[in-house]
Amino acid sequence: MGKLYWIAAAFFAALATHAAFVLAVPAYTLDRSLAGVLEHAGANHFVVLKPEDQQRLFPGYPSNSVAGICAFDVSKADVKFTADMAPGYWTLTIYSRSGQVLYALNDTQAGSGQFTVKLKRAPGLIEMLTQPGSDDAIAEAGWNVDTPEPRGIAVLWQPASDPAERAGIQRGLSKTTCAPMPPKVSVSAPSAAKKA
Repeated sequence: MGKLYWIAAAFFAALATHAAFVLAVPAYTLDRSLAGVLEHAGANHFVVLKPEDQQRLFPGYPSNSVAGICAFDVSKADVKFTADMAPGYWTLTIYSRSGQVLYALNDTQAGSGQFTVKLKRAPGLIEMLTQPGSDDAIAEAGWNVDTPEPRGIAVLWQPASDPAERAGIQRGLSKTTCAPMPPKVSVSAPSAAKKA
């Protein structure tokens, strides 16, 4: 009976170690990879990647293409991601901190090179039950992306058919913004004057 206990304990310890490794390593690896690239920009700023950083972070992207990233943090405020892309194929992919794809958009789906995506923290169960829904946020910001984790990365990518196009694409991507949104100020009705 004692042997069975130790076998079960070893099995569950191995299972817990494996689960911790699978859950923690992707976020740690992403953070380390992005640390050097974003050391000057910080969170909630868009950065067009240098070719060597792009190859290191995204080795699957063609070397002629141009990519830019925004490491977002929605823990204190929602983040507004705005772009005005040149005509042609492009993609926007938004990842959680653990590497899960939260949202993907391309030029055909957007229907326009000008777009805005509002990144915000996904509401918890209690918040979903207690707060009424609001449709005005969609009209105000374009598309909304709820992220289950407060931090993640948005990657905007556009290929270049010719290396000479790279500089023009970089100039276009450099107009992209990724910034915290100011908090909404609620306007309350003036209180009625007290009767004397």
